Amino acid sequence: MNIFVRTIKSFNKREKLFSIIFISIAVISLYFVIFNKQTIGENKNSVAYTEGVVGEIKHLNPVFTEFSEADSDISSLIFTSLVKYNPQDKMFEEDLATHTLSEDQLTYTFTLKNDIYWHDGTPVSADDIYFTFAEVIQNDDFTNPILKSNFEGVKIEQTDSRTVTFTLNSPNSFFFTALTVGILPKHILGEVPVSELDTDDFNKMPIGTGPYKVSSPYIKNDDGSTSVELTVFKDYYSQKPTIENIRFISYPTSEILAANRSVWNGAARIKQSQLESIDTTDLVVNKYELPQYTALFLNTDSPYLAKNKERLAISKAIDKQAILDATGFTKQIDTPLLELNQEDWIHSFDQEEAAGALYDSGWSLNEGDTYRTNGDETYSLRLVRRDFSTTNELQEESMRITSELVQSQLKQIGVEVLIESYPINELQQIIVDRDYDMLLYGQSLGYNLDIFSYWHSSQANENRFNLSNYQNPKADFLMESIRGTFDLEEKQELLESLAKIIEEDIPAVFLYTPSYYYLTDVKLTGVNLENVLLPRDRFANIDLWSFN
Repeated sequence: MNIFVRTIKSFNKREKLFSIIFISIAVISLYFVIFNKQTIGENKNSVAYTEGVVGEIKHLNPVFTEFSEADSDISSLIFTSLVKYNPQDKMFEEDLATHTLSEDQLTYTFTLKNDIYWHDGTPVSADDIYFTFAEVIQNDDFTNPILKSNFEGVKIEQTDSRTVTFTLNSPNSFFFTALTVGILPKHILGEVPVSELDTDDFNKMPIGTGPYKVSSPYIKNDDGSTSVELTVFKDYYSQKPTIENIRFISYPTSEILAANRSVWNGAARIKQSQLESIDTTDLVVNKYELPQYTALFLNTDSPYLAKNKERLAISKAIDKQAILDATGFTKQIDTPLLELNQEDWIHSFDQEEAAGALYDSGWSLNEGDTYRTNGDETYSLRLVRRDFSTTNELQEESMRITSELVQSQLKQIGVEVLIESYPINELQQIIVDRDYDMLLYGQSLGYNLDIFSYWHSSQANENRFNLSNYQNPKADFLMESIRGTFDLEEKQELLESLAKIIEEDIPAVFLYTPSYYYLTDVKLTGVNLENVLLPRDRFANIDLWSFN
C-alpha cells in the first residue's frame, strides 16, 4: 500500500488526474460485474427477465384482452381464474376454487379455496366471482362481445360467501373452459360503471391474484415502445416463481424490437421472416402453432355469393400454397374444426374449374374483357379487412399480403376484387351491418375449440359472430349435439359429419393457421411450449423457469 501511495505522489498533476479517472472507471466496472453476476447467476431469487413484443399494451384487465395478445400475456401473470389450462397434461384444472357438476350436467358449483388474497392484501370472496361474471360480463353495457357470448343465458347465483353456481339451459361440454377468465376485485371496481371499465385507471395499475403484481403503471417511452414491470407476489396461493421481476417492452415495429436485442431476454410472436433480422446468438428458437385460423368469409347473403357455385369458384381459384409461401406461414387448413386431423384434407386449386363454375352461374367472360359480366353488371366483390398498420405490424403484413394475393388470383378468373381496410372501431360496425362480400378475418378458438358462436344459425346477422351468415339446419343440429356430448368418440364422429357439410356449403375459404417463434435466452431453463393453445400458455409453468 505504501508503495502505491509513494508512486501516486511521484506523479505530476496531469498523471494524478488520469490515475484518478482510471481508478474510478475500474471501481465502477467492478461494481457492475459483481452486480450482474449476482443478478444472473448466484442470487436467482433476484433475477430479472425482460421480454419484447411487437404491438401495444393497452388493457391490463382480463376481460378486455381478446383484441391484444400482449395484454392477454401480461394479464395472465397478474390475474388467476376459476379454471386454468395445464399444457403439460393437456387438461383444464381447478384454480381458485373446487367444483362439482350436477347429474343433469347443467349446474356447476364452485367453492373458493382458502387463504387467497388480492395483491393489496384483501381476501378474495365469492363476491368477486359473482361480480366478475354476473355484474360485469353479463351486464348490458359490457363491451366485449366475444367474452359476453360465452355466458349468454347462464344463470349465475351466489349461495354464500365462498360459493357461486352457474346453471346452463342445456349441457355444454365446452363451458368449463369458458371459466378461464381472470377474476376482478369488486372492492376496487364495484363502483365503476361497466361502460367505463375499459377506460378506468385500473387497466394501467391493476390488482389481481396472480403470481406477479404490477410494480408501477405502464408507461410509453420516447421510442414509441410501452413498458410495464411486474414483481413476484409474496402471498401468492400456489407455487411462487423464482424469477422475481419481469419487464415487458412492447415495440411499435419489429425493426425496433431487433435493434434492441441487447435489452430483452425473450421475444414473443416472431414470424419466420423476422428471424433473419434478429441476432439469435445465445437464443433458443421455439416454434409453435395455435388453434386459430385466418379465413376468407363469404357473405352468403351477398347477391354475388348466394349461389353455391359462386362460392365454389372463389374457393377453387385461391392458391393457398402461394399464400403460405408469401406470408411465411406453414400450416394450411381446410376446415374450422381444428380438432380434426387435416392431413387427409386436400384443397384442390383449379382455376379452370373455378371459371366453369362462374360460367354456370351466369357470369361470362367476353373476349377482350378483364372481368366477367352478367348483362351490364360486372362481377365485382368487396373484400374488407382490418387495418393493423398502427397497432400490429406483423398482422398488417400478413393481412395485406393475403388480401392482395386473393385479389390477383381471382382476377385471373375474371373476378374484380376491391380491397378495403378499416381500423377496428370502424370494422366492427361494418361487420355488424354485414357490409361486405368477403371478409378477411382471423378467429381464435382459444381453449374450447367450440365453433357454435361462429357458425350456428342463431349467431347469424347483426351483433353475432357468424360472419358468413351461414345457415344450415343439419349443421345446427350437429353443433348442438357436439356441445351436448361429453363422450370423446361420439364427439369425433359428430365433428367429421359436420366437417363434410361445411365443406359442401363453402361458407368460407379457410386459409392457414399462423405459426410463430418464441425466442428465449439460452441461460433460461424450464420454458416449454408443447401443447400451448394461447400465447400466454408459455407462462403456465413459469414457476419452473430459472437462469443458469
